[in-house]
Amino acid sequence: MKTILLEPDVYKMLVDRISKYNLPLENISLFKPSMIVNMLTMFQIQELGFSQQGVDSFYMEKANSENIPVFFLESVEAQIDMLVSMGEGYENDFVLYSLQDMENTEMYLSTIVNDWKTGESANTVISIEEIKEETPLLYKPLITDRNDAWLPQIEEYLNSGNCYFIIVGLMHIYGPDGLLPQLKDLGCTIEQLIFK
Repeated sequence: MKTILLEPDVYKMLVDRISKYNLPLENISLFKPSMIVNMLTMFQIQELGFSQQGVDSFYMEKANSENIPVFFLESVEAQIDMLVSMGEGYENDFVLYSLQDMENTEMYLSTIVNDWKTGESANTVISIEEIKEETPLLYKPLITDRNDAWLPQIEEYLNSGNCYFIIVGLMHIYGPDGLLPQLKDLGCTIEQLIFK
């Protein structure tokens, strides 16, 4: 088993954040840094009052209740592999960046949620560009690689002649590597609908 060493100051920051949520420190060494960071992020999002049920869960329930077939752009295994391997090889920097970024979570979430509600993209694009610039090793597997894997499947849906409703996270839609710019490059016409 590979031993992950964090610098003392980063480890202390991590312990302080873990203590804030009353998590048992004795078991924390059993988890990879990426899983610890993801757990802390989920606790923080809950603390800020955001629900576990997202748009995807809402429409999944709706599709199931109406017997509409559901397809996935990636498997659960692929999602888990991506989450588990985040920060691999640069764990100290990943944990440090993640902990520092948690200080801005409330601001980021409120601006991104506002973009989502209003159909705007300016704040989301700024956030995406910051992530790409500040943490390219995180950005690539989280955004670029996944968008690149999904695009051929989305093209198949578009070329099928059928109507599909596709749900992806907001960070995958906009920005330099977003799905919308890539679909435009393929010759698709993009029309934004705003529901009030």
